[in-house]
Amino acid sequence: MRALRKRFLMTLPPTIYDIAKRAGVGIATVSRVLNGSDRVADATRTAVQQAMKDLDFRPNRAARRLAVGGVNRPRVAALMPFFSASFYYAVSAPLSAALTAADIDLVLYNIQDRDHKNRVLDRIVAERACEGLVLLSMGVRPSRLAELERIGVPLVCVDYPQVGAPALTVDNVEAGKVATQHLIDGGAQRPALITGPSRALAFRQREEGFTAVAGAAAPQVRADVVTIDAGRAAAAMLLDGHPDIDALVCVNDMLAVGALQEIRSRGRRVPEDVQLIGFDDQPLMDVIGLSTIRQPMDEFGGWAARSIATLLGRGDAAQKVSTVASVQLPIELVTRSTSRVSGKRTT
Repeated sequence: MRALRKRFLMTLPPTIYDIAKRAGVGIATVSRVLNGSDRVADATRTAVQQAMKDLDFRPNRAARRLAVGGVNRPRVAALMPFFSASFYYAVSAPLSAALTAADIDLVLYNIQDRDHKNRVLDRIVAERACEGLVLLSMGVRPSRLAELERIGVPLVCVDYPQVGAPALTVDNVEAGKVATQHLIDGGAQRPALITGPSRALAFRQREEGFTAVAGAAAPQVRADVVTIDAGRAAAAMLLDGHPDIDALVCVNDMLAVGALQEIRSRGRRVPEDVQLIGFDDQPLMDVIGLSTIRQPMDEFGGWAARSIATLLGRGDAAQKVSTVASVQLPIELVTRSTSRVSGKRTT
């Protein structure tokens, strides 16, 4: 009987008490690691995570919801960096609406940096806190992708070409070329660039497109955040250092609006003295009259919702499938009063 009881106990799943004992910490520390708290030393977090791996500890959020009498709808976690609030709202709104229609819950995470992203993903993997994952403007390492595949959490990416997972993108390099060439076609001889945080791949790709057309010597300034104030400060820096600038390419509309304010505050005319173009075609850009590169933000969220629902076998999907095709959508040049050449171009 004693041997039978011992074998029975060995088949029980490990608890946080087992994890705490193996890692040499208290259960409160294990709880903080599971909840992604910052109040844990890196070495302690590593020890707890290793103990969970050693004991194959896999807390299941779906089971917890059922245990307390909750509903058992699939939950999708969407991670995004909120570089530009209006851009990510434009993506999140259709994402949320389409997931709701498919009877899937959505949890949004505003990711601050790479460490924060990894802490959130560690927590999701450790707890199996969601049934599907959407990443916007960011990707994961192959080891993380394999980890998600192992626990059966499908992943789709938006605005980032993730190798090994379905992704929806636009050609940001080409878009940067189109924006720059448009201002040159309007007579610009000394274009400059206002770009955004370097951790955003899309911004780096638009820089690449600008440089390919304007040349490596063309002035550039990087804004640390994507706001109107940051755009105005970047434009001031460029105009102070290079008074002969006659065109500004901005990697985001909010930066362009700030640049427009700064140019006009100096008594320079737009587009007669300085041409200007943004990126995204966010709300009210038509009222402001900003020339911009339009990308289909609504379709970003809609595609992500349809794709993750398909992988989960929800919504219009008749059954769960293992693959969804990656897609690259076209961008469109929208010309308004801040540039000199009219007409639209789609690529």
